[in-house]
Amino acid sequence: MERVDAVIAGVNKAGTTSLFVSLAEHPDVVASAIKETRYFLPARYGEPLEPRSVWDGYFAAAPDRPVRLEATPSYFYGGAAVARAMAEVLDRPRVVLVLREPVARAISFFEYQKVRLRFPPELTIEAYLAEADALGDAVGRSPGTEKYMAVAGGRYADWLPEWWETLGRDAVRIVWFDDLVADGAAVVRDVAAWLGLDPERVADAGLRSENRTTGFSHARLQRFALWAHDTAERWLRRVPGFKRWLRSIYFRINGKARSGPAVSEATRAELARRFAAPNARLAALLADAGIEAPAWLA
Repeated sequence: MERVDAVIAGVNKAGTTSLFVSLAEHPDVVASAIKETRYFLPARYGEPLEPRSVWDGYFAAAPDRPVRLEATPSYFYGGAAVARAMAEVLDRPRVVLVLREPVARAISFFEYQKVRLRFPPELTIEAYLAEADALGDAVGRSPGTEKYMAVAGGRYADWLPEWWETLGRDAVRIVWFDDLVADGAAVVRDVAAWLGLDPERVADAGLRSENRTTGFSHARLQRFALWAHDTAERWLRRVPGFKRWLRSIYFRINGKARSGPAVSEATRAELARRFAAPNARLAALLADAGIEAPAWLA
């Protein structure tokens, strides 16, 4: 088969890591040395990309495999600029977008930012939303404001048309998070077939459960663990079984069960109100494209 460059381009906290790891186990796929290469992110901010050799270097482990795969969920928010950069650099780019019900995604995104120690643990979601509102349209315009993308990042209709217009609808595949949760193995096989791969050669394990947002007991140990993971990711990606074992050990030492964020019904209703118009626009886009919408858009 012809070379395909497959990119999981969105969105954060929608199961992209699980999909990436599961597809990476296919024998005809070479996954990037690190999951999020961020190679095309400069285009989002109007900056030049690094040389093409840098991109190719992420796949040096098996350069002859027909499908190269990477996943940087924040690409989605670069819209046409990132899509154009991909069209110029990649061989037959194929983009996967995993979309999740935006209220649940916003809450998960907020909690994840605290787990990454980007906000103090005592920060409430109401205070967080107020900080994001104060930034206004600046949210997402620079890397430093990415952590405030809980709401802005769920307005999928703001960016989807640009991906379709730049790459063509046939080159963009939408995956629903609910389907990943309900039958992840079927979704992995379906995406594999869309990429031109033999779906029967997908690993029997189906969808891998990866990158779940979990609590921690000691902030200093968490900070060290985050640094160690980010530093060693190139090596850890080559030994996924060992990585999962190491993660399980760490959770026993510093993990903390989470009962879920304390989000009031009033705040959930406010989030739903904010997403009502963007969801309506997304439903219209899907209807025009003949794509079946998930239950949360009905």
